[in-house]
Formats: sequence, C-alpha cells, structure tokens
Amino acid sequence: MKKAAIFLIPILLLVGCKKGDEFALNEKVANEFLEEMNALDEFEAKYFSDSSALTKAPSVETAIEVKDATKLSEDASAGLKNIAGTSVSPEAMPFYKGALEYIDAVNAQGQAAKDFFTESDPRMREGYYELVKENFKKLRSKPDSILAIQKVYLDKVGIK
Repeated sequence: MKKAAIFLIPILLLVGCKKGDEFALNEKVANEFLEEMNALDEFEAKYFSDSSALTKAPSVETAIEVKDATKLSEDASAGLKNIAGTSVSPEAMPFYKGALEYIDAVNAQGQAAKDFFTESDPRMREGYYELVKENFKKLRSKPDSILAIQKVYLDKVGIK
C-alpha cells in the first residue's frame, strides 16, 4: 500500500503542476485579450460612434487621432509578442489561437484607422471609413465566441 501511495504522489504533483500551468496560461492570454478588447471599445467610442469622423478632413487637428490609432496598433502588437511563444497545451490551443487572431485583428484595425485619418483623397477616405466600420462590426462579434472557447478549455483542464 505504501508503494502505491508513493507512486501516486508524483502523479498528483504532475497533475497539480499541469493545472497551475494551465491557470497561468489562461491568466496571461485572457488578460491580453481583455486589455485589447477594452482598448478597441474605447477607441471606437471615441472616434467612430457616429459618422463625424468622416466629415473631418485630415489636418493638424487629426494628429491626436493618428497617435491614438498608432497606439492601438502598437499595444496590440506588444500584446501579441507578450503571449507569442508561450507553451500551450492541446486543450488550450483553440482559445490561444482565437485570442491571437483577435489581437492581430485589433492591430490591423489600428492600422486601418491610421490610414483613414491620414488619407486626403475623399473617395479613398470614404473607402477606409467603410473598412474601419465593417472591421468594428466583425470585431464586436468575436469576444463572445472566444469566451465560449475559453469556457470549454477551462472545463477540459478542470479550472473553475
């Protein structure tokens, strides 16, 4: 009986370590995901909640908009770097990939918004505006599906 108990201790420790690793991975990825989601929501509310952005022509006044769009993109890029290369279990892979894709899309949205803010040709500007608005629409629908994937992952690894 003692031999069986001694044999089980390393297995229990291994399972406990794996659960701890999964918890740490979830925290790291979820924090980056939420940070970028909130930054995107704030950016949209600030500049694209109505069509007033389209009526403003690029000028010195849009420097702050360009700065904010650049910051959105750079922060998302930093978030990608923060979680890239993280050791990911097979159970975590769908959640990890979903979060990476979302953060990458936030990065691209910052670039598209910067292009919109700096474009001087009215037709090109309108095209960028439509692209940015369509991207916001697509990005708004993503978090719920990523959170559902996260829930499945957490259930699989036994994290409540």
